[in-house]
Amino acid sequence: MRCTRPCGPGKCVILGLMLRGLPLLVTLFWAAIAPAETVQVITADDWARPRSGESLVQMPALKRTVRAYLDANAERGRRIVIRHPRGEEGVLWAEELRGWLVALGIPSQAVDVSPASTRVDALELAVTDMEN
Repeated sequence: MRCTRPCGPGKCVILGLMLRGLPLLVTLFWAAIAPAETVQVITADDWARPRSGESLVQMPALKRTVRAYLDANAERGRRIVIRHPRGEEGVLWAEELRGWLVALGIPSQAVDVSPASTRVDALELAVTDMEN
């Protein structure tokens, strides 16, 4: 399609390129202003220590995650996602932590378990929107 406006040579081409790049620009803009997900990490060494309800609430990563969940949940529905290493050991580890969170008062439907940890020696904890 040829431009019929008297905008000068090359200007219509530049305008067309700018309009084609607009969706990418909008996407990058929204990605930049969207709140970044904060991931907390519980390593295998941290988890290997003897556990009790009292010792768990003192773990810095768990404390920060629960605080973020409670703060954000006051505004809108949120959930805690436990990302574990793949394999049976990772599943057992994540399910034990999930059980502790429920025992400490977090609703079970607000805790998800996922085999998506980027580390083989750690659980990753994140607070996300309910639909994620």
